[in-house]
Amino acid sequence: MKKYFLDSSFIMALVLDSDSNYDKAVNLKYVLKENCFINNNVLNEVLTLAGRKLNIYSAKEIYYNLIDSFEVLNEYSLFNYNSENFKIFENYVGSNSNKTKLSFTDSSIILTMNKFQYL
Repeated sequence: MKKYFLDSSFIMALVLDSDSNYDKAVNLKYVLKENCFINNNVLNEVLTLAGRKLNIYSAKEIYYNLIDSFEVLNEYSLFNYNSENFKIFENYVGSNSNKTKLSFTDSSIILTMNKFQYL
């Protein structure tokens, strides 16, 4: 069985039919029948966006669906999590600037997938 790590943008595209990637996400919905994983940072992002774009009741429903449907990997249990995450974060800097090209949450996804051997 394949393993999939889901990003908040994919989850939000499934939740919001007004999302520009809604149709693409629906076409990829079959992956939800596989082993799907998220981490705490993805959970935080999804719930924050759902609360802002929808409402607290929808966010609560999404929360329970996520924790019931997917394994939530605890990236905070990783040794030196923030330091290791920052190393990844600072590696994604634009060539002509000092601005980052990757969010701290996205770098945590890379770290989590790597440490939990899903990459």
